[in-house]
Amino acid sequence: MTSALAAVLIIIPAFFFYSPSVEKNRVVTIQKTLVITQERKTPAYYLYQHVQNNEALQVETPIVTTYLSTQSYLPSDSKVAVSEMQVSRREISSDVDAGFQTANLKVENIPTISNVVLNENLSIPAAKPTNQLQSPGKKWATIRGKFELKDGVGIVDHYIEIKRVEEGFVREIGRIDLKAGSYSIDIESPQGFLEAKITDRTGVTIGNAQQRIVNLQGRGGYFEGPTILVGRPAQFAVNPHIPSSPTTVAAGGIVRTNAPSFRTSLFSDQHTQEKPTDAFTNISKHSSTLARLVDANLIYKTLVTIRQSGDENETPVFTKKWIQGVIEYISDQQKIEFKSETAPILMGRVFESEKSLAGIQVQIENHPGILPVYFDQFMIPNFKQTETSESGYFMFLGLEESNYNVAAFKEGRMIGYQMFATENDAISYQNIVTSKVARSGVVRVFDAFTSEPVDADLIIPDVEDIVETTAGTASYRTLNKLGIAQFLARVNKLEYVPMSYFQDSRKDYAHIPMVREGWLKQLQTSKLINDVANTGMILGFVPELSYEVFLAHEDYSKDNIVYFDQAGNAASAPTSGGGFLLFNVPLGTNEIIVQEKNSEKIYSQVFEVKINQVSASHFSE
Repeated sequence: MTSALAAVLIIIPAFFFYSPSVEKNRVVTIQKTLVITQERKTPAYYLYQHVQNNEALQVETPIVTTYLSTQSYLPSDSKVAVSEMQVSRREISSDVDAGFQTANLKVENIPTISNVVLNENLSIPAAKPTNQLQSPGKKWATIRGKFELKDGVGIVDHYIEIKRVEEGFVREIGRIDLKAGSYSIDIESPQGFLEAKITDRTGVTIGNAQQRIVNLQGRGGYFEGPTILVGRPAQFAVNPHIPSSPTTVAAGGIVRTNAPSFRTSLFSDQHTQEKPTDAFTNISKHSSTLARLVDANLIYKTLVTIRQSGDENETPVFTKKWIQGVIEYISDQQKIEFKSETAPILMGRVFESEKSLAGIQVQIENHPGILPVYFDQFMIPNFKQTETSESGYFMFLGLEESNYNVAAFKEGRMIGYQMFATENDAISYQNIVTSKVARSGVVRVFDAFTSEPVDADLIIPDVEDIVETTAGTASYRTLNKLGIAQFLARVNKLEYVPMSYFQDSRKDYAHIPMVREGWLKQLQTSKLINDVANTGMILGFVPELSYEVFLAHEDYSKDNIVYFDQAGNAASAPTSGGGFLLFNVPLGTNEIIVQEKNSEKIYSQVFEVKINQVSASHFSE
């Protein structure tokens, strides 16, 4: 018997008895907030003008929006007036897709579908009690529905509101009747989401919910809206799926337990959880973070995964012996000798409707020569497979320490994608979650400080061809339900620098601010910052809050950070309504965090840093 055959006979039984599962699990909530006290620890960004208006009750003043800029509430010079959209109730009730397509709308004299500019004045109210109402400029219809609380969420001297949000902007605010368990809201357009939120007097979110406005049913003088179930706010949780510990009986009848001892951390190792099943709650709903699972007993392989707020999917763990067996089996069967035993390993699983998906092909974008390994239903590598089995698992070997984007295809059509952050001597794991029904999205590209629409060529994650904007706007459709979306924008005007824009892929819009190369040089010169080789830049915009920014890198100096105000002028400290620019960010840095000073709320985002390129993003609730 050859040594290779003997090795196979030893390894195969291990495959049959190991089948990691991914299921939903309850999340244990911890109330302790993360407080970052060391300057070296981490930063983030947040752009997004949270446009709201009309503090007075029943005010008929129309809503004001600008493109988004940096909290400059003056409309751009190139205003676009959009006439009233006339939609029949029959069209509303029959449209089952997300929002409305232009084929269903009777629109007159619309030079471009961009944000509506209706008024020169704008005020931003504080959190509103339940009796306040922001009326639409022109009422299209009234939506009424049921309102309920769940997950132990209660209301004790708290503010509660319901509003319609479209592309991140608050359009109208409605009423909630707690005794009747119902809500009512007058809307100007049947698009976007209905959002409900409960906050305490300090602004901390107690509970929230979001429902897309779709498939409304007419009930005489109003439309029946979706039931709003307000539960706990979004949270981070690693949710490791830890198998029961095996036991052995040694000589003398002594029973020994081979128990793993997991340590889990969030925010790129900046916050260690007390228990692996704990959750971190004080975050914005579109945050993402780099989580790590380490077994002190060295039974399981270290695992790195990008977690997003509200993701309850469990993270499977894999023993070192099983991983080593897989690598040796692949090496023997394929006659491959891997360069390093500690090289990164990339593993993932494809899901649809919470079930693993068979018949899917995966590929690392821009690396077609790196072929995946697919597993059969018994978790054994099968080199004759060209797609996923019932298990839904896949693996990539022979990688370098870097970030990779993996796309999933079904019958040649892209159905999902995920970003993987790999590390040496660790498994990088992500779920690719797809949907049966595509949803619509819109991208708007504009000057970061004038809000003027800018035409650009776009690379959109779900779209294989380059997309050209018209008057700064483009639309797309996606099946992806989870992950970090990266949009690449290159403007036809040479004075604008190319932009890599990152955000939560669950958003149905992307607002991409463009900046000029001269502006970057001006900020760099204002602080006498020299260029460092093999580094990149991160650009962040922060809304109306008092904040601190941190970068998840041990040796990054704050001397490389330049703050700016809402007009783009250099500032000596973080300025409300402005933002920050991080120069000389080392490669391999994956996360920045903004922490709101008053509430200690966290806004975190996972990035990819590339040499001499600008990565940007902005956050919104």
